[in-house]
Amino acid sequence: RKNLTLADWLTVLAYVNAHPSVPQKDIVKHFSTLKTGALLFSQLTLSQKLDDCLELQNCVDANPSTLSSK
Repeated sequence: RKNLTLADWLTVLAYVNAHPSVPQKDIVKHFSTLKTGALLFSQLTLSQKLDDCLELQNCVDANPSTLSSK
């Protein structure tokens, strides 16, 4: 899937936090090869999302039902 949802990005960010020594290019590859629904994004996009991590979390905190509607 190319159009990732907030829930998708939170999954990616949780993976990044759980695997801090894994290079970004390997994280991109991991998610692009998932058999249960690949998540497609570039290393540049991942880097930008990591920079926006606090903003994503604030969005979840402000709108907790956003994730439950999926």
